[in-house]
Amino acid sequence: MFNSRLALAAALPLAALVLSSPAAAKPAETGLGEVSRTLGNRDTQQAMAGVLASLANAMLQMDVSAFGQAAEAVGDKRTARKLRKGTTLADVAGHDARAVPGEIRRKAPAMIGAMGAMAGAMEAMLPELAKVAEQMRGALPAGLPGDAPFDPDEPPAGEATAD
Repeated sequence: MFNSRLALAAALPLAALVLSSPAAAKPAETGLGEVSRTLGNRDTQQAMAGVLASLANAMLQMDVSAFGQAAEAVGDKRTARKLRKGTTLADVAGHDARAVPGEIRRKAPAMIGAMGAMAGAMEAMLPELAKVAEQMRGALPAGLPGDAPFDPDEPPAGEATAD
C-alpha cells in the first residue's frame, strides 16, 4: 500500500536540497501549474491510461524465450524448459497477469489525477521550500576540496557552447 506520508517525508528533504542549489536561486517558472492542469484533465487521464494499458499489454505479449536459452547456457535446464520458444511474459507471470492492462485502464486515471494534485501542491509549497533551502545553505559545506565555483550560466563540463 502506498504511504503518502512516508512519500511526502522523503520528498521534502530532497526538494529542499535541490532548491538550495545555486541554480534554484534564480527565479524561474516551474511549470508545475501547467503539469497540474494537464494531469487534472479527465481526457488526458483517459488517454494516458489507454497508452499505459497498451504498453502493459505489449510487455505481457513479449517473447521471453531468450531467457530460457540463457538459462540453458548456464546449465539451468528446469528454467530452460519453462521458457521455450513462444513463451510470453504473461505465460510466466500467470493467469492473473492478463488482467493487468484492464486494471491499469481503470485505475490509472485516478493515479494520474493524484499526480496532478501533487504537482499543484508542490507549486503552492515552493515559497516555503525556498525558505528551507535558504536555511540549509548555511548548514551545507560550500563545496568539496577541488570543486570549481558553480556558475549557473556556464554549460556543464564537456558540453559545447554556441561561441
